[in-house]
Amino acid sequence: MAITYEWLIETIDTAKSEDGMSDVAKQVHWRMNAHDDTDDLSATAYGSVGLDAPDADSFVAFDALTKDQVVAWVIDKLDMSEADIQAALAQRIADDRDPPVVQKLPTGW
Repeated sequence: MAITYEWLIETIDTAKSEDGMSDVAKQVHWRMNAHDDTDDLSATAYGSVGLDAPDADSFVAFDALTKDQVVAWVIDKLDMSEADIQAALAQRIADDRDPPVVQKLPTGW
C-alpha cells in the first residue's frame, strides 16, 4: 500500500488593504488529498483557517507567497499535525478497502 499525500490551497481570502499593506491574506481554504495507487482509493480532508493580523516587518506581498509558506501557516493554525491528518486519511482509505461496519439484513427476511 503506497499512499501519496498532496496539499492543495484552494483559495486565499484577502483584504484589499490593511494597515498600509495591500492584498493581505486573511483566510486560507485548504485540502489534503491522499491516494493509494495499489487499490486506486482516495480520501480528502478540507478546511479553512483564519490568519493572524500581518506584521509590517515580516509581511510578504501576496504575489510573492509560496505554496510551502502558506501550507506552513495552515499547519500552524490546525488543531492537529500534518501526520495526524495523513493518519486519518490513511484510515479512511483502509475503511473503504475493508469497511468496519456494513449494512445487511438476515437471510430470509
